[in-house]
Amino acid sequence: MCRVNAALRRIRGGAREEDGVAAIEFALIFPFLLLLMVGSIEMFLMSMASRKMTRVASTVGDLVTQAKGSLSKSAIENYYNVARHIMGSFPEDNLALTIFTFTKDDPDAEPQLAWSHNLGSYTCREGTPELSDDQTAAMEDGNDLVITYSCYKYTVKIGRLVFGNLQMTMKDDISLRPRQRMKLPCDDCS
Repeated sequence: MCRVNAALRRIRGGAREEDGVAAIEFALIFPFLLLLMVGSIEMFLMSMASRKMTRVASTVGDLVTQAKGSLSKSAIENYYNVARHIMGSFPEDNLALTIFTFTKDDPDAEPQLAWSHNLGSYTCREGTPELSDDQTAAMEDGNDLVITYSCYKYTVKIGRLVFGNLQMTMKDDISLRPRQRMKLPCDDCS
């Protein structure tokens, strides 16, 4: 009987032994916490890049629409220098803009592409875009319409070990009417 009681005490004492349990639990949970932290940082950086890219489209489009006279490629490329400053620490080689200006000479006519210009190391928007009803309605007064497309190729920074060299292309566009005059000609744009 004495031996049975001693064995039961050892079993009960072993069941109460909790040394190392916290370390094992931490070892099981740590990879998930690390993945969550890296994913959160990556999402924050991607969100910042997206906001800056949208601001670039808005700013460059606004600068184009403020032109008082005829535009030129060199003037538009100077606006792109502003975009580089907006992007800050994000690589500027991953940013591209395509600016389209549509004109409508007759109120009953369909809008026509007046000119377009690409900025950056790659073409953001191929081909002439189809205008929506809202965009066409914005030209009712006989004014031009400027559409600025911005693209940014975001490459994963922090989570390369987890996600690899994952690259996502973010896109946005802004439609604006000229602010200083009704028409926005560009002398050397195609």
